[in-house]
Amino acid sequence: MVWYKHIGLYVYRRDFLLRYPELPVGPLEKAERLEQLRALENGHRIRVVETEYESIGVDTPDDLERVVKLFEISLAGVISNG
Repeated sequence: MVWYKHIGLYVYRRDFLLRYPELPVGPLEKAERLEQLRALENGHRIRVVETEYESIGVDTPDDLERVVKLFEISLAGVISNG
């Protein structure tokens, strides 16, 4: 069985973003609290792309703290290797 991890990077064209607030909120968006469902419920398409890239989710303040520490460690390694 194959499992996929959702990264969740959404990129929109400017004209769509200007119209987005006027789109009605549908029952799926209300139930799931996922803003991308508004686009789907209003007939817009979302493209899904598979990648080999490994990501780190940042959903909580603790997640953010963990990622900041990882960046600090990575940056320190770049600076020391000059």
